[in-house]
Amino acid sequence: MKNNCFIWTRVSTKHQEENGGSLEDQKCRCEKFAKDNGYTIKGYFGGKHESAKTPGKLIKEMISAIKKDKTVKYLIVNQADRFSRNAGQAINIINDLMAHGITVVEAATNISTLTPEGVMMMQFKLSMAQWDNTNRTNKFVSGRKHCMESGVWCGKRPLGYNKEGKSIRAEYTINETGKLIRKAFKWKLQGVDNFRIMDRLSAMGLDVSKQKLHKILTNPFYAGKIQSKLTSGEIVDGKHPAIISWVEFLQVQEILSGRTGVYKVKAETPRFPLKRHIRCAEDGLPLTAYTVKKKNIDYYKCNKVGCKNNVSAKKVHKLYEELLDTYNMPTILMEMFREVVEKIIYANDKEQSEALSVLKKQKSELEKKLKKCKVNFGMGDIDEDVYTTTVEVIQEKLAKNEIEMAKVKQNLSNLTATADEVVSTCCKLGSLWSNSELELCQKIQNLLFPSGIFWDKEKENYRTIGENQALSVIRTISENSEDKNKEESENSSSKKSVCG
Repeated sequence: MKNNCFIWTRVSTKHQEENGGSLEDQKCRCEKFAKDNGYTIKGYFGGKHESAKTPGKLIKEMISAIKKDKTVKYLIVNQADRFSRNAGQAINIINDLMAHGITVVEAATNISTLTPEGVMMMQFKLSMAQWDNTNRTNKFVSGRKHCMESGVWCGKRPLGYNKEGKSIRAEYTINETGKLIRKAFKWKLQGVDNFRIMDRLSAMGLDVSKQKLHKILTNPFYAGKIQSKLTSGEIVDGKHPAIISWVEFLQVQEILSGRTGVYKVKAETPRFPLKRHIRCAEDGLPLTAYTVKKKNIDYYKCNKVGCKNNVSAKKVHKLYEELLDTYNMPTILMEMFREVVEKIIYANDKEQSEALSVLKKQKSELEKKLKKCKVNFGMGDIDEDVYTTTVEVIQEKLAKNEIEMAKVKQNLSNLTATADEVVSTCCKLGSLWSNSELELCQKIQNLLFPSGIFWDKEKENYRTIGENQALSVIRTISENSEDKNKEESENSSSKKSVCG
């Protein structure tokens, strides 16, 4: 009875379990010690992955059992650090056991708390175990910190990459999933919403939740960067291949944060852009629209009882586009118009160049501040919290700076193309109208015909009313130019006939 005991075993990590510190191994050693020294085992306590820093429910269960069974006077443990590798925590547990009349015996060394010398030796061993644990932890953290600061990610492998090697020698390559993630970023830049991106990825074999997709789209690793607590929040250039450019990544962050209205999903071409814009030539009522579902054919019609003004939308749209083409800029004015457009664009170019110069200067100043902040932190002039906060603020400003610089550079590189696009757009109203969203279609319609336009069912064509005066002049010039060219062509043909 006086040698009744409990046995305590614990492993705090899977690594300990797999490297000679298994519960079974500890149990066997404790059982052998008990048998060799005349102890009677009354129970077993402990378990896998019990916390090394806090007592946990398993310790509490053992203390409760000790209180109930007054015959148990000993607790056998393979080594005292199996209570906790935190010296203070382990000593508190041992003191608590001693307060309940329990003598702790270490099977590996036969040291016990029965004597003051034994207590002192056990406390010394626990202190050494904590020192060893802290030392290994510091080395581990220091190694990971060195990897991160060197641009090598040593955390969990991000989705979309394969990894070979460990620690500083780790190398990452983009796999097939990474190529799909690249598509996700591109779609986001085009303004596609997250649910549609999820559907597209799923159709290609990659299922991700809404939360997972957001984490992917906000992870700078995919832009070739590393950011971690071990880098104090600083963004470091990674040595792994980037899936998208840094500027593209920053643009995606703007879209996700809702700070820009630039990136929108383009709406589908409207089905009935002329609804209530066209009026019946007989009664002046606006035409409404409907669809014959069985044939999927669209129509415009007058709703007056007895009026048979009913025409297919396809025909109406085609003739409206042809009508708009009569307002195109004539060749005789096109060069003059282009010169005006180019002057406006190049005047803006000067502003863009000045803006680029200001942005470059701002970037240089921010980089100097970032460098100064690092030096001050390295010299110990500022603490880590101040350093981390300052770095985050400066890097956020640098990110915005890079986005603005990218926009300005893009504008500067497309001057000729922009001029061509403006001239082309203004000189092809019909094509512009037929390929635009509803809002722009209506703007073009209201610009040309503020009071609307009539549809004559007898002539099966339009009758214009109250057209825009400025555009009316352009149409007149265009028509006169066409008549003149036609007359010159006929005269030329006539002369050739006479000469022949």
